[in-house]
Amino acid sequence: MELVFEEYRTRRIVNVHRRVNPWFWDKYSATPYVGCRSGCEFCYLRGQRYLPSLDPDRFATHIRLKINAAERLRRELARLEKDILYCGDWQQPAETRYRLSRQMLKVVLEYGFPLLVIERSPLLARDVDLLVEVGKKSWVFVFVSISSLDPQVKRAFEPRSPGLRRRLALMDTLASRGIPVGLALMPVFPFISDGEEALREVIRAAKDHGASVVLAGTLSMDGVQAERTLRVVQKHWPHLEPAWRDLYRWHEEKPAHEPPRAYTARLGRTVREICEAEGLRDRLPRYVVPGPRAWNKRLAEHFHLRAYDLELMEAPLHRVWAYRKAAWSVEDYAGDVLALYRQRGAEGLRSLPHIGAKLAQEAAVWLAAQSD
Repeated sequence: MELVFEEYRTRRIVNVHRRVNPWFWDKYSATPYVGCRSGCEFCYLRGQRYLPSLDPDRFATHIRLKINAAERLRRELARLEKDILYCGDWQQPAETRYRLSRQMLKVVLEYGFPLLVIERSPLLARDVDLLVEVGKKSWVFVFVSISSLDPQVKRAFEPRSPGLRRRLALMDTLASRGIPVGLALMPVFPFISDGEEALREVIRAAKDHGASVVLAGTLSMDGVQAERTLRVVQKHWPHLEPAWRDLYRWHEEKPAHEPPRAYTARLGRTVREICEAEGLRDRLPRYVVPGPRAWNKRLAEHFHLRAYDLELMEAPLHRVWAYRKAAWSVEDYAGDVLALYRQRGAEGLRSLPHIGAKLAQEAAVWLAAQSD
């Protein structure tokens, strides 16, 4: 199918998220393209909620370009509080021709925003000079996305995406310039790439090429993306189709969005054990911009990490949600949570929504230890 570029001028480019993502900690996101040449079959962006005006079958061949991306980013960042921005989309050949991501990087550097990049394309190496400067001025972290080191898995699910060796080489290039690098091990394919040896292989390779953090995520299933993903399984691993349907409870019209909690927890525990053995983290430490509410964000991070630990333990959901709600409450608090604690102690922390006596005491102990 012919590759088509459609230029247009966007009215807005920065998405402001109501809640930070506790995996990547990004408050904002901005990308210059709609559609992606890699065209991975499992990509959630094919869904109608993300691609309302385009044919999902043309996701990889009809690329819409926000030709005023840098201009809009400059206007919008000028009005926003500094926080982590997920930015860029170094796909080929659109970026090679239009260089929109590089233009946006220059704006990010100009305004001093901390930057997160999640990328499959080795073209990112072209912009190492700007990434280094962003890191010096604020903060930068790059996750290179690899789902599996098995060539068959890549050919089946992402035949157009850049090669695996080139992505590992990208990690080397970034790490050699002092840019912190991680592995986005997403998605992990059930019964195909979720075995312990397969996970250990890709995690060790990431470590050998400079990664310090590994984030592993399960495969979500939704709408046209779910149908396309299952067709890949039917074609290449037909004996696994019944297991996939069972895992996603796909016995009626549509599958569950996520695999069962027990499966996700087991995967997370396995990845954590491998990472600990390899001296890697399985969570990204949160970068916090210095300021009057910095302690709110640090305490929120603590609560989010406690929630994740409980998820891996398959603890009762009400305990997990207690920590999540506490994290949101602290993040939303308009005042300085450290000042509140110093003035009124644990009782002051209890005045915040969704923070009871136990969580208030835990927060007080944590704040006392961290702020001394």
